[in-house]
Amino acid sequence: MKFDKKQRVIYYKDELNDDFGEVGLSRPAIPKNYKYIRSGVGKFFSDALYYLIAYPILRVFCLFAGVRIKGKKKLKPLKKGYFLYGNHTGLIDAITPAVMIASPKRANIVAYTDAMTIPVARRVLKPLGYMPVSDKLSDLKKLYKAIDYYLEHKQCIAIYPEAHIWPYYTGVRKFLSTSFRYPAKAGAPVVPFFSTFRKSKFSEKPKMTINIGDPIYPDPSLSVAENTERFAKMTYEYMLNCSATLPNYEYIKYIKSDEQDETPSPYNENI
Repeated sequence: MKFDKKQRVIYYKDELNDDFGEVGLSRPAIPKNYKYIRSGVGKFFSDALYYLIAYPILRVFCLFAGVRIKGKKKLKPLKKGYFLYGNHTGLIDAITPAVMIASPKRANIVAYTDAMTIPVARRVLKPLGYMPVSDKLSDLKKLYKAIDYYLEHKQCIAIYPEAHIWPYYTGVRKFLSTSFRYPAKAGAPVVPFFSTFRKSKFSEKPKMTINIGDPIYPDPSLSVAENTERFAKMTYEYMLNCSATLPNYEYIKYIKSDEQDETPSPYNENI
């Protein structure tokens, strides 16, 4: 792929742990009284915010931002809840692909607790489907219970296995299979997706195309651990295939640096 001087360069060392989101947020503990399942007045408020305000605004945003979705017909056979797994290439893809793919179903996003440090965001994201993940066993039990609840109500659970943001990255980073234990334990299908980018005629920043893969169903003859690895392997292979075969504009070039190479990355949050 041709690379010109106008493109930015990011130097990385560790594809599993380097994060270029530049949000600078901490990851606080989840409050003991945190409720993952929306119910009562909270559910009413959440549904109103989601369908009457957030979703229409996101639709308009996607229209003007040039976001395209390919392969949504593949979701028609799925009558119950399912999981979405995709690459993590920017702050907006923490919500945009999941919500747009899942509609008219609701999407719930499993993510780190970073957003809980933002006063306004923590009050808005929760009713929009944000589900913080924690290492505490008590929190994990609540999370698993909420996941089962939303799957039973035909909603979607979105997870970004790469965990860290690499803006506009066109490749696929290695990721741990850990997060695929959720669908393996729930016995629910996984729908992989891969976001690619197109060069824009009207702005410097590229436009996003969300490519949806075929649903991957759990194998009933395998254990939870085996299905976990199977989901991870098949999702990774789908992403690799998309990266290798689909048109993808390289807006930012990523270069692996040596441990002695202290060349600073020119990346900033205004990309």
